Amino acid sequence: MKSSRISSSIATDQSRHAHKGKSPLYLPDAWRAVERRIRRADRIAFFTDFDGTLAPLAHSPNHVQLGQVVRRSLTSIAHNGVVVGVISGRKISDIQTRVGVRGIWYVGAHGYYLRRPGISTLCLLTPLEKTEMSLIRRRLVQRLRGIPGIMLEPKQATMAIHYRQASRQSCRTALAIIEELLLEYPHLRLLHGKKVWELLPASQISKWTAIRRILDFEKGKEKTRWLVFYLGDDITDEMVFSKMRGISIAVGKRRRTAAAFFLDSTREVPAFLEKLCESLKPKSPGEHFPEPPAC
Repeated sequence: MKSSRISSSIATDQSRHAHKGKSPLYLPDAWRAVERRIRRADRIAFFTDFDGTLAPLAHSPNHVQLGQVVRRSLTSIAHNGVVVGVISGRKISDIQTRVGVRGIWYVGAHGYYLRRPGISTLCLLTPLEKTEMSLIRRRLVQRLRGIPGIMLEPKQATMAIHYRQASRQSCRTALAIIEELLLEYPHLRLLHGKKVWELLPASQISKWTAIRRILDFEKGKEKTRWLVFYLGDDITDEMVFSKMRGISIAVGKRRRTAAAFFLDSTREVPAFLEKLCESLKPKSPGEHFPEPPAC
């Protein structure tokens, strides 16, 4: 089996954006400092991944659900004048349906599709990329269908191969097939997520480029102080952590990350969002910052 391309891609993804300085701070312990930055900002943008961040992972992507507390908090944050965007590898229609919050940005397929509030979707795929990815999806379905535990998820711009329920033998078989395809299409990009491989077109579209595009649109010619939040849990989020200036938050067990802060798991996200909602409310003159809750 030829898996050098896959192995090197995984190693590169994990090390390219790895944090080389201080370890991330536990966000509840650092909340007073974060809240001071919120108070100083003229405008705030809040971006977040979906799977494994806003909502816990499940055995199947179809079973992932967003909790009502998170949905209410996102709605409240958006109503407080914050630019909100949910950025996912899912189809943009899927992510919008699962989140179900109006008046916010949605980004699908790792940045290839963007939907501005109340406006039609912008597609950044070229006609050639659309044709090629359609062919690649068909070839992968033909070659990988029937391998026990391997689940295929065709998307608008990408092809995801989930192996959460696959045995080691099934993974080895699938890897060999993916490697053969990469030899035929060496320009394709391979992303390695949590129990999923994903093949993308060659163009350098990403979650980070989507965030930059949204911020450029929202800022316009304003010369104001912006504070940007981003939550994520996966390798695909590390590029955002490493590029952005603001409040970067890794969700999950402590690990090497370029994020400045971390939360232990998705179970802590609802409390964080509620805390953020409180911090966005106008404070009375002389009112002091509240003490962070005991953890």
